[in-house]
Amino acid sequence: MESEFDIANYSSYIRKLLNLGFTEREAKIYLTLLTNRMATAIDLQGKVGVHRTKVYEVLQNMINRGICIEKRVGRTRIFEAVDPKIAFEMLIENYRNELKRKERIAEELTQVCMNYFNESKEIHNPLGFIEILKNRVQIHKMYVSVVESTKKELLTFNKGPYACDNPQRLKEQQIAEVKLINRGGICKNIYEKSEFQNLQWLVEYIKEQKQAGQLARMVDFLPIKMVISDGEKVMLPLEEESGQSGELVMCVIKHKAFGSACKMLFDYLWEKTKEINCRL
Repeated sequence: MESEFDIANYSSYIRKLLNLGFTEREAKIYLTLLTNRMATAIDLQGKVGVHRTKVYEVLQNMINRGICIEKRVGRTRIFEAVDPKIAFEMLIENYRNELKRKERIAEELTQVCMNYFNESKEIHNPLGFIEILKNRVQIHKMYVSVVESTKKELLTFNKGPYACDNPQRLKEQQIAEVKLINRGGICKNIYEKSEFQNLQWLVEYIKEQKQAGQLARMVDFLPIKMVISDGEKVMLPLEEESGQSGELVMCVIKHKAFGSACKMLFDYLWEKTKEINCRL
């Protein structure tokens, strides 16, 4: 008497067989053979919904892999599922053998590839001093890292968009800046005037940072958002092409000459700014 798998669990069994290494057609044929004990290709064609020529191809692959066997009754070819304990153990053993083979290949190639890898380190990358960041979390972490590594002076053209777009990130940036000031560093910020009218959180931030020792001034217009660390590392945004998402993209450049030029621009604008009153 034929039996059938519980329909509710059938898809689950198929997925598990797929994870074990069966193809979808193999999984369907194997489950059908388990429940029917034996079947012809014509039987399987009707039960599994696979064309007979394709059924023979799949069955031959299953025979080669040891999960199905073929018997002949007269001129009729009968197919049976191999005992699951044996079939699954053979699959696992094949995986073990394949893994060992790949491990041997990896061992043989490791030294050769390491030689090329080590030699490539000597190749000079003309753009190695530039890093592009496209994720706000990455930009926030990079900013905190830059502040933490600053030894003497942090200069900022402060305008949106901002990577500190939630209270936790803002607090992390504040703490990093305060630590810089406490260890004797200088933190000078120039803010664009229009920011105060639109961002109340920025007003509160400036009040707190000025009390901690930040030197803050205001100007009507800033040409760009920019951070300069010790005159040699610069963070600044990249303009996106029109029609794109508007996501913040930052470029980090570690280059003394470029940093020096950016610092000259900052110093020039600093002389033209107004002191920010804490009673904003």
